[in-house]
Amino acid sequence: MTVPNGDEASVASTFSNMCADAGLLQRPEGLKDGDAVDGFTDEATLLRFLQANDMIPGKALEQFKQSTNFRNENDSFRLFDQISVSDFENTRALYPHWTGRCDREGRPILMLDISAMGREGVAEWRRTKHVPQAKLSGPDADPEIFPNMAQRALTHFDYFTRYVLPLCSAVKGKPVTNCAYVVDAGPLYLRQAWDLREFAQDVSEILQTCFPETIYRVYCCNVPGFLARCWGCLKPFVNPVTASKIEFLTRANAYDTLVEYIEHDNIPTSIGGGFHFETGMLPDLDDELRRALEWSGSHVDLPPGPIKWIQTAGGDRKAIATGTDGEQREVEVATLRAASSKKYPEEKIVEE
Repeated sequence: MTVPNGDEASVASTFSNMCADAGLLQRPEGLKDGDAVDGFTDEATLLRFLQANDMIPGKALEQFKQSTNFRNENDSFRLFDQISVSDFENTRALYPHWTGRCDREGRPILMLDISAMGREGVAEWRRTKHVPQAKLSGPDADPEIFPNMAQRALTHFDYFTRYVLPLCSAVKGKPVTNCAYVVDAGPLYLRQAWDLREFAQDVSEILQTCFPETIYRVYCCNVPGFLARCWGCLKPFVNPVTASKIEFLTRANAYDTLVEYIEHDNIPTSIGGGFHFETGMLPDLDDELRRALEWSGSHVDLPPGPIKWIQTAGGDRKAIATGTDGEQREVEVATLRAASSKKYPEEKIVEE
């Protein structure tokens, strides 16, 4: 549904007021002082929920309530600070993850090599899917945190809305609210495609519930012939909105299609480009993103584990590596100066 710009602002204001009246715009419990609220209660996030619901405030409100409840039930705000770095990195290898590169419009490119989801990958995913939910607060809190897959997936995708999208927005000087997904389906075989139904359904439900409109397009590359034929069987297990954004590309046309949207050096070599992607790799930042950051200490690259932004009193944003690695981490990685970042006056700030 297309809404004129003036009407969009009015609808957005109405939706924001409805969320405030429902108590949904209060600072989420579990966020630390200074933590930015990107991905939770900021304007860009509220607009995404509206867009996912045809700009109808009432429908968007119901989904936003569902998302908030799901987050609270899984204690996602505390989990982002308390998940172990190893659990976070193991999860990265199972899901589409950021390459550190962007498409021509500044959208982060998330890559998945389907070979990572062979029998061992699916078994690991199922093993963590069915373990009890980790309790991080309250009388049942367990200091030995082992989050289940829903909690791990929330943390994984929060990395994009809490850190990656705000960084890309600051660098591009405009809101960047969604990601381009590139999937190398070349290694996919028929039995594996059938085994991945439950995984695809779970990813789709989490994205639709808590991260609506964060997918720009899914380029499914090097597609074997049988996948197009069995797509009719797999499609019902994927959210209809997500399914409509999937583009199937064969080996013959994958590169020629991608290069229209993505620079050659940012296209994986498996699809004919110049980017050497490996499953589970840390982001390899492009020059523009790298120059925008003032690195702290000995850092020259992003470390493993979750990263978030905190807002400083001077208006700058600091990238903080969090999670646990034997003990709680709170390591300053880099600074994004106020000249290239947006300050949220409603957030708590920390002194520099």
